[in-house]
Amino acid sequence: FGPAFVHNSTPLLLMPWKALGINPYSITVEPGSVTVPRGSDLTVSAQLRNFDADEVDLVVKATDATQWDRWPMTIEDTAAGYSLMVFDVSEPREYFVEASGVRSEVFRIEVVDLPYVEDIAVEYRFPSYTGLAPQVQKGSGDVVALTGTRAIIHITPTVEVTAGMLVVQLGDTIPLTVEAEGALTGTLTVREEGTYRVLLESVQGDLVVASPDYLIDPLSDQPPSVSFAKPGRDISVSSLEEVLTEVQAQDDYGIAAMELVYAVNGGEEQTVSLYSGGRLKEVSADHTFFLEELEPEPGDFVSYYAKARDARHGGARQEAATDIYFMEIRPFDRTFRQADQQPGQGMSSVGGELSERQRQIISATYRIVRDRAQYSDKEFREHMSTVTLSQGRLREEVNTLIERMRTRGVAGGDSTFALVAEALPKAASEMEAAEAELGQRKPKEALQPEQRALQQLQRAEAAYREFQVGFAEGGGSAGENGEISDELADLFELELDRMRNQYEQVRRGNQQAVDQSIDETLEKLKRLARRQQQENERLRARAQAGQNPQAGGGGGGQRRLAEEAEQEARQLERLAREQSLPDLAETARGLREAAEAMRRASGAQGSNGVAQGSSALEQLREARRRLERTREGRLTRDIEDARQRAERLLEQEQRMMQELERLDPTDPDAGERLQQMVDRKGAMAEEVGELEQQLDQASRDARRDQTEASRRLGEAAGSIRDNQLKEKLLYSRGVIQGRSQDYARNFEEQIRTDLEELRDKVDEAAGALGPSRERNLEEALDRARAAVTGLESLGERMEQEAESGGQPEPGQEGDSERRLQPGQEAAGQQGQAGEAGEGQQAEAGQQSQEGGQASATGRPEGGGQPGQPRGSAEPGQFSPEDVRQWRREADQRRRELQELQNQLREEGIDTGELDRVISGMRDLGMGD
Repeated sequence: FGPAFVHNSTPLLLMPWKALGINPYSITVEPGSVTVPRGSDLTVSAQLRNFDADEVDLVVKATDATQWDRWPMTIEDTAAGYSLMVFDVSEPREYFVEASGVRSEVFRIEVVDLPYVEDIAVEYRFPSYTGLAPQVQKGSGDVVALTGTRAIIHITPTVEVTAGMLVVQLGDTIPLTVEAEGALTGTLTVREEGTYRVLLESVQGDLVVASPDYLIDPLSDQPPSVSFAKPGRDISVSSLEEVLTEVQAQDDYGIAAMELVYAVNGGEEQTVSLYSGGRLKEVSADHTFFLEELEPEPGDFVSYYAKARDARHGGARQEAATDIYFMEIRPFDRTFRQADQQPGQGMSSVGGELSERQRQIISATYRIVRDRAQYSDKEFREHMSTVTLSQGRLREEVNTLIERMRTRGVAGGDSTFALVAEALPKAASEMEAAEAELGQRKPKEALQPEQRALQQLQRAEAAYREFQVGFAEGGGSAGENGEISDELADLFELELDRMRNQYEQVRRGNQQAVDQSIDETLEKLKRLARRQQQENERLRARAQAGQNPQAGGGGGGQRRLAEEAEQEARQLERLAREQSLPDLAETARGLREAAEAMRRASGAQGSNGVAQGSSALEQLREARRRLERTREGRLTRDIEDARQRAERLLEQEQRMMQELERLDPTDPDAGERLQQMVDRKGAMAEEVGELEQQLDQASRDARRDQTEASRRLGEAAGSIRDNQLKEKLLYSRGVIQGRSQDYARNFEEQIRTDLEELRDKVDEAAGALGPSRERNLEEALDRARAAVTGLESLGERMEQEAESGGQPEPGQEGDSERRLQPGQEAAGQQGQAGEAGEGQQAEAGQQSQEGGQASATGRPEGGGQPGQPRGSAEPGQFSPEDVRQWRREADQRRRELQELQNQLREEGIDTGELDRVISGMRDLGMGD
């Protein structure tokens, strides 16, 4: 009497439905009995009432026939139910819907001779900036195209008509023009999502519905993507180094401009034009910072980021920007070389926790400024509140450290800590100014005081590192000032250890949440790829059989897949913005391209639909491969993090032993210092316990692909348990308080030996990591693509410069903003007034040109290096700065090709073609 099992309707089984003559299971069918024009298509939909079914069939036969045909219906969603489109209804029919033994009533389809769409095609005229040729899509009236595209609808009616129109869902009507041989055409511009239908004039002079509703699905023009290939991270450099940066940008329809923006110590931003033109969809360009010419001092820093604009016309050009990165200037002498050679040191070396946290605050503020348009007012307020609180907490901690140093007393001018005590209050003052701006929700105004605070923190840390190295070389300090400095060093280290532990706990918890989100997205992409594969097989089978690929609701299935892909892309974009992960942004871009291909497949027919579906599948697979590489890179990251933690624990233990040696029981402050050591022992034990868990998890993660590394990671975690390291650290608290100094010294020596063993085993695990051959080949392919893009971009920029001699090309927009470099005089500006409008920026939104114009002092326009004019040569000539920058870039490209050459040879792959390219570069003098 119905399905044996009913979901969510158990009470129904308790009722005597059969005795009452009532069947609780039914199927609602739309449109029911209906009259349609001959040759039209009819969509039938069905809703199951009070039951579910694995299969739902539309059962159809001609009115005068005896044989019923069964066609499976396609599920749309839980709300819309099931549907199927019946094509070319040319004779009366009867139909009903059946599922799990339950049937609907029988309905009739009557046919009348009214005009209807027999054939339809869409001709796309894309916006001019895309550079795409017109395309014609036959057999489907769905319009799926970039916003701004003109879609010309070509209609062939079943009977000759004299007039008609397109009626868009939003109420617009577009008259149709009658062409030769009875065809009709109408043009609509793709603006908003919706539908349209065709109305044709009947012999009675009435306009009748002559088509189903066709989809209008606008594809948005995505903003460009831009990232740093080199160095792509914060770095510590000397004031004499030449730092090469490489910027890469992509856009579906062409990059209009790409620029590098930098500032010294948060000062006025300087802009270097790297590319302008709009002819390339992928651009790679280098810029070398000759730091000696910027004249920075130790403790200074250079902040920099890149931005790119697309080539869109007829509207605001879209711009994208990278995260902000920092180059810290360190002294170039023996002391700091030794400090940098210590394991685990760098931008976050000992004494670098304060500046690292300040850099995070600057980066977060910069992202708020950059991404403001993407935030709702609520999100903006939440982000501002978070950054304000972070800046306030750091300021309070710095003030606490200042107060404790004052309480202990700082020696006179001969003390290294006098420099620290001078810089920290200046940093706190700048933080207070930044906090005030952040509190007023002025993130852009807060950036400069934030960066000035960073400069003072780095100077304080540089002074402290100098003291550290001097202490290590001299075996301690002597005299009254030396005792004060030693005590202050202990205090400084204690505060920094506490800050570091707080910061690391938050960072690791955040990283775990990001890792989990990536894992979830990866699983969803695997399911999406399987479903897209099924859609492609269906499209291919129907195309081979000469059927409409969208019969049975396939277009709806593709659109649902596209919506899911876009949802995952939005999730990855959010993670990329919040966590500064360019790889995730690139993966999100690939997912959006997959979604666009799915939408095109939903409205295409025949081989075109199959090709679009295949393109979508390949994009999904590439996005999945990128995420898998991101997840695999997690192992390297986790092992490096474990190595740094082990090294830091060993350093803390060594300092603890030194403090025990210096501890005088008769000192009035001995009790307080002893309690501080006990507290640090407890923190170290907690750190060891967390490290053990981290090593065990990393061992499990590495088990499938990195068996040797997994084994050694397990051994490292086992050494913690076997040596009872955590227990020893906890027990040592009582030893240093109640046992003899010799006993405590021997016990601490055991702990130090155990920590050295732990560090060595983690180092062995890191050394056991190795890429697979498949990964090596993927990396080689990526390198080859990057080399092609780089050489193509270099040739394009050189060609543009040769044609324009640094002047804007005809038809290009504007000129870059002219700025005076620090220390540059205003004299000579009048001589350039006619060329650059006396240094004023051209109209808003205009793009800067490669090289720009040289300033009066010889510095290049937009922030080039002093004394080297760039882009100021006559047409057909290059300026000295052009030559210098391009020579460095060509040399870098040649080195990259040689590295690729060596990598391919190691894999046993023939490099003959690559050898000829490298030889040709040498013959042309490129990179010499």
